[in-house]
Order: sequence, then structure tokens, then C-alpha cells
Amino acid sequence: MTVPALRPFRVEIPQAALADLENRLRGALWPDELPAEYGVTNERVRALAEYWLEKFDWRAFEARLNAYPQFVTEIDGESIHFLHVRSSREDATPLVLTHGWPGSIVEYLDVIGPLTEPASAEEPAFHLVIPSLPGFGFSGPTRSAGWETHRTAAAWAELMSRLGYEKYGAVGNDGGSMISPEIGRLAPEKVVGVHVTQLFSFPSGDPAEMADLSEADQAALAHLQWFSENMFSFNILHSQQPHTLAFALTDSPLGLLAWNAQLFGEHLDPEFVVANVALYWLTRTGGSSIRFYYENAHTTSRPEGPTTVPTALAMFKGDFQSIRRFAERDHANIVSWNSYDVTATGGGPRDAAGHYAAHEATDVLVADIRRFFASLTGGTSWPILEAAHEALRSAIAGVTDWSAPTPCAEWNVTQVLQHAAGDQLGYAAQITGTGGPDFNPFAPSGTLPAPAPEYLEPTLAAAAAAFATVAHDAEAVPTPLPQGALPAKVAVGAAALDAAVHAWDIARASGQQSPLTPELAEQLLPVAHQLAEPLRGFAYAPALEEAPNDDAAATLLRYLGRNPEWTA
Repeated sequence: MTVPALRPFRVEIPQAALADLENRLRGALWPDELPAEYGVTNERVRALAEYWLEKFDWRAFEARLNAYPQFVTEIDGESIHFLHVRSSREDATPLVLTHGWPGSIVEYLDVIGPLTEPASAEEPAFHLVIPSLPGFGFSGPTRSAGWETHRTAAAWAELMSRLGYEKYGAVGNDGGSMISPEIGRLAPEKVVGVHVTQLFSFPSGDPAEMADLSEADQAALAHLQWFSENMFSFNILHSQQPHTLAFALTDSPLGLLAWNAQLFGEHLDPEFVVANVALYWLTRTGGSSIRFYYENAHTTSRPEGPTTVPTALAMFKGDFQSIRRFAERDHANIVSWNSYDVTATGGGPRDAAGHYAAHEATDVLVADIRRFFASLTGGTSWPILEAAHEALRSAIAGVTDWSAPTPCAEWNVTQVLQHAAGDQLGYAAQITGTGGPDFNPFAPSGTLPAPAPEYLEPTLAAAAAAFATVAHDAEAVPTPLPQGALPAKVAVGAAALDAAVHAWDIARASGQQSPLTPELAEQLLPVAHQLAEPLRGFAYAPALEEAPNDDAAATLLRYLGRNPEWTA
């Protein structure tokens, strides 16, 4: 099958369209003035309309867009427009950045420079792919129905493959914060990490979820309730009758300006607001863009289970406040959770500071993106942990009987895997401050919620990402052990020791060759000597007497109370 071409694109709006826009704005009919509780005020819209007419220069903005390489290609029957800005750095990580409504690619223009060409060689660099959502801007109007979150995520995965990116990250805001995790769900082998500014996870209806919520979480729920009662009409209308509204948005630039401005904070500069609205108007996508809500409300495609790729949240005060308890239910591998306060001035009670963080708080967001992806792709390297994790992967790949007994007292193979996975999450939680395992690793149930590789991999990724943020010379790294904080090399050795020994447990119980090599065991033995004694009788049995022909692996196992010749 022939793959559709990537065609270079330039923005060239006809002058006649700009003249028509001016005539419509100057000849617009205005409603009577009403207080702000009735919606966007005449004063607000008039100020934006006057800026649009008198100060906004579309040709200058058009030139700004055309300064970046742009392309269009056909994906799943629709023409998709995107910016593709490559860094000059060979070590750059590809990212796909996704906007939402009523935003556009305009959201991300300010981050292009600092992300692609950082001032310091010590900072990570990125190749950026910034697509216009189907039905938005130069990716519209769409001709087909069904462009919801999942289909868009699949289109973005296809786009990144066409561009030759086999490993990449996904970044999103607003609707992009829904799409980006789905890209990770669809292509977990390619997506190294997902970074979003909202994790849209809500109460499931289970009363247990609401017990003991912190004051901050209760405040977040209260704000969500207020938003639902005072600002949610756009969502209901978009989800139920988008085409009815489309007549007004397509015919009146003033109507489009007022409707979209309801979700552009009053503190935002008019240049940013008008640039976004003008992009919708001049591409005739005011109506097609809002169908995204309808398609999501009516889709029959519902993802099952949590996402598993490493996930980061950079949350901004005044915007949607994610609640960690709910987010961890939907995303099993949250490795970074940061909240920022970028105080806005000049906004009213309906303002939402920080929602367009890439524009409002460019330096803050860029720094968070850099830190997150550096921890995944360019953080501290710990070969001993990588080797131990690989041993555990190898062990579970050869299991044929998950109920088989193991050297671990009364635990079967499944329970040993659960314990090992829980311990890795425990180390990650101590370092990052994120939630640890949702069960007691010392009382594993023996039932996995997913196939073993899918269950294990997020826990290994969480531990690896957490330790990637730890410097080799760190003196006090938090651990879940009774000893508490330990020097970095001892802490990472403890996590590696746990994974490697349980890999041996599983392999031995399954009749496999031991993945605990003498080379790995030799590195782990000094760690065991430092850690094991306080853990006797709870994590390790009393040491066994060494045998004359023991290699390093056997010596390590006997020191930890395991018989290298164990059989069921």
C-alpha cells in the first residue's frame, strides 16, 4: 500500500477573506449589555473585537507560522496539517505536542525555540511535531465523522511513524491531555513518556474513593462542581448539538470570538486570544472543531484498564486540578506530579490562570518537560538495576505454570511476581513522592489484573525513571526499607537485589536457567552484606553455610537464606 505523501505547506489566506472578515466585524450587530453572570460581557468582546480590527496583523502572524516548516498529509481519509521543527542536536528526543479547544497550534509557538535549541548543551533538546487536530485550523473542516480521542491518537501514532520516529514522547494540554495518554496506550513500545497539564480523572461513584480526601483534593472537587454549574454549558452543547451552533460560528466572527473567548482567561494578552480565534475563522473550522466533543460523547470505543507508559503532570493553579487518587486509578505509571502557581493579574472570577501554560508560563512548562524526559532518556544510568530488571523480565517470559511453588516460603510464582513488582513501585514512590503499590507486597493475592508482562513493565519503568533522577553521589536516597534513606549506590543496589533474587525464585520454580548471573551476583553481594541482617526473618531467612564449589550467585543466594539447589 502506498503511504500518502508529506506535502510542504504554507499559510496563504486570500486578501478577499481578510476584507470580508473586516466588513463582518465592522457591521456586526451587538446584543444588549448584561452582567458577567450571564456570560461573556459586551465590554470583553468589544475590546477583543477592536483589537482584532485595529491592531492584530494577520499577515505578520501568517509570517510567524510560515517561519516554521509545515506539512500536510492524508491520514484516515482526512488532511492533517502539522509543524515539524527539528533540533540541530543529534541527541534530540522527538515529541508530538497536541492542543485542545478553543486553542490551536498557536498554543505551542512560544516553546518551539527553547525546546528545539536550548541555550545550554546540558539541557535536553527535542524535535517537535505540532499537528492541528482534525477539524481544527488547517486540518479542517473535516469531511468525515468519528474523530474522537482514540482515533486522533491513532492518527498521531501513524504520523510519527511516517516521520520515521520509532521512539518519541507525547505532550498535551486540554484535549491534548486526553489524546496524549491514548497515544501511549496504543503504542507503548514507541512512546517513552507522556507529559500533560491535566489528568482528567473523575470520581467513579465508589464511596470508598471519596474517603479521607485531603483538603486540597476536596477543594479541587469543589472547584470542579463550580465549573460544572457555571461554565460547562459549552461542553453540553458541543456534545449534543454542535451543528446547531455551527451556523452562528461559521457566519459571524463576532459570535465566534465571544463563544471561544469564554475559555480564554481575561488575563491573557489579546494578541494570543485573537490569533487563535482568527485561525478558526479563516479556516472555517469554528463548527467542525467543536464536533470533537460530540464524537467523544457518542463513541463506543472505551479504553480498558489504566495506561502504563511513564506519565508526568504539570498542573497549574487556577486550571483544572487533578486529583491523584483518581489519576492513579486511570494511569498506572505516574512518575512526576508537579503543581505550579503562575499568578495572573487582571482576570475576573471566571479566569483560569495557567490553562495555556505553554504561552502563559513558557519557562516553567519547558523546564518541567525537560526534567521529565531527561529522567526517562538521559538521566542517571544504573547498569546494575537495568541488569536486574532484565533478569526479572527473562524469568517471567519462561513461566508455564503460574501456580507453581517457589523458594519463597508459601508463595507461588504469581505471588512472587506481585511482591517483586510491588517492591519496585515502593522504591519509586519513596523517591518521587508518588503513590506506591495499592496492595501489601508481603500479602500478595496470587491474582494478576493483567498479563504478566503488562503487569510488570510499568513497575520496572517507574523504578527506573525514579532512580534516573538520583545522582550517583547522592548521600540520602529515600527507600522503603527499615534502614530508611541510603547512599545512592546502596539504594539502587537494594532495588536491584530484590528484582534479581526474585527473578531467580521464579526461574527456579519454572525449571529455567538462572537469570542471576555470577557477574550480577558479584555486584549484588556487597549490597546484601550491608542490608540483609536487619531484614532477617522478614525479608530474608538466616544465612546458609557456603559450599566449596559455590560461584558468586550461589554464595549470594546462601547468604540470603536460599538454597541454590532448591527443588519443589
